[in-house]
Amino acid sequence: MEEINKALEAAIDPWLEHMRWRPDFAKWREGRLWQEKKQQRTLNILKLFLRLSSPRRDQLELSGLKILNLGCGMGGLSTALALAGAQVISLDYNLAYCEITRLRGQRYNLNLSLVNGAGEDLPFTSSTFDVVICLDVLEHVQQPERLLAEASRVLKQGGLLYLTAINRYAFNDPHYHVYGVNWLPRRFAPRYLDLLGRQKDNSRFHDRQTLAEMHYYRYGDLFSLAQRHSFTQLEELGELELTEPPLKGWKKEVSRRLKQIGLLRPAYRLYRNYYKGTYQLMLLKQRGQAEK
Repeated sequence: MEEINKALEAAIDPWLEHMRWRPDFAKWREGRLWQEKKQQRTLNILKLFLRLSSPRRDQLELSGLKILNLGCGMGGLSTALALAGAQVISLDYNLAYCEITRLRGQRYNLNLSLVNGAGEDLPFTSSTFDVVICLDVLEHVQQPERLLAEASRVLKQGGLLYLTAINRYAFNDPHYHVYGVNWLPRRFAPRYLDLLGRQKDNSRFHDRQTLAEMHYYRYGDLFSLAQRHSFTQLEELGELELTEPPLKGWKKEVSRRLKQIGLLRPAYRLYRNYYKGTYQLMLLKQRGQAEK
């Protein structure tokens, strides 16, 4: 085990160096090294969406489900899914991430199924998976629409796509960690990042993307894109959490007061459209759609 842990650290550390500006770097690094232990919220969200999609409205378990983790990254979620009994296949474009995922699985004697490939050209037959998970990926691919078409193709009818996407107007940019940059016209954003010294260094890693190269979305545009590929919206997590606790502290009190005057959902949607960083959507592949 110690040998595997050392190999995993050696594989992960080069990919974390660019974040040393964080005051909590040591704690953040530890979270990356033990990413699989921090997936319970994601697993609970997935179970909740599965329950909502079921005609029986029963709590469903992950065990036995065939899941594609499209853009598995460093393998924390893939490992947690496998430990929960899912039949998970992990795909990533970055070969180094595939190796990190393999090593992480070895901590638990898991022989994870790994594929090095692109989301725009999935090497799977149609109607293979019950669930496709695509977290923190859509903004990075070359052809987001093709990725959604491929996700639809490999899903069974009635299958679920758990998707995240970045808000075009995210106040705190999720990748550059800079406030206000997305409220600027895109032509001014590079100058603003240069001024703050937050442009990413592409000299060490060829996959560092500029803000202009990534795909961010207005909420309505994202939903329209999904609809073109046989998806219908089941739930958006933030809006679901308005009625599905837990909300705590000041958020709970603000929500209570807004609900009293009938402004809870309008206020949340305004926040979602013009401030929130990342959308979390559960999309349902419509039944009866012919495979393309």
